[in-house]
Amino acid sequence: MISGMIVVIVMMVSVAFYIVVERKGLGMIQLRQGPNKVSFKGILQPIGDGVKLFKKEISFPFSTTRFMFLLGPFLCFFCAYCLWFIFPGSFRYSNFELGLLFFQCISSFSVFGVFLSGWVCDSRYGFLGAMRAVAQSVSYEVFMSTCLYCPLLLIGSFDLMAIREFPLWFFWVGQEVMILWLVATLAETNRAPFDFVESESELVAGYSVEYGGVGFALMALAEYSNMLFMSLLVSILFFSGMSSVELVGDMMFIFFLVVVSYFMVWVRGALPRFRYDLLMGLCWEVLLPLSLCEFMVLLCVSL
Repeated sequence: MISGMIVVIVMMVSVAFYIVVERKGLGMIQLRQGPNKVSFKGILQPIGDGVKLFKKEISFPFSTTRFMFLLGPFLCFFCAYCLWFIFPGSFRYSNFELGLLFFQCISSFSVFGVFLSGWVCDSRYGFLGAMRAVAQSVSYEVFMSTCLYCPLLLIGSFDLMAIREFPLWFFWVGQEVMILWLVATLAETNRAPFDFVESESELVAGYSVEYGGVGFALMALAEYSNMLFMSLLVSILFFSGMSSVELVGDMMFIFFLVVVSYFMVWVRGALPRFRYDLLMGLCWEVLLPLSLCEFMVLLCVSL
């Protein structure tokens, strides 16, 4: 429990600085300056943002209770950081044998937090953003689960520690699965070009339109924590077995986590946003049949 809490606290700090990395990265991509006023080159910008957000007064809609209004952001935050209890670090003294099943359950349950946030905020724009989020998450959850089971057919375990010790040869067999998984990662974390949940130019931040201060901070921490965790799963599922030395293996996982997380920043700065109907059609008409075909091929190989 103590090691899990340490991982959660470290990831909260990492998420805060990851937001600054994204803002600086987008600035470089768009040939402009990112945050550069707070401390040296904007290094302490997340501390300033956090103090500003948590000091703000919380305003509640007239038509809802305070408990229901705060329950949505808390559910998003709670689900996002529960995932880090299955972090397969070499310093962990306990092991979660069904870690990936736990990941699927928590990622599915987090939709309720998003829907509740949009439902109780007494705004049509927020409710429309919540409905978009539910439809997008349910659709891409099926596609993501199919991609997830492709490497598990060959590994034969839901344990992240067992997957971590698996040989590296799956990277050369399942590169197309990795590409599909990266697309599913962008869609599940509501990142560009699939960011229709928070599409600022259309829905004024979507389901979080009525939230400010603590509620908005909890939602932002949850979203960026999910991005880092999905980047971790990419490094575990497709770059496992990098080293037999535990410390070197941890460093390699962190390296690939940073690479994939910055890849998400690069995609946001490089690609435009899709239309919502094209997004849903891409899932059901293109990506899901491709993932099912790949699943059948790997099923035949495993047999």
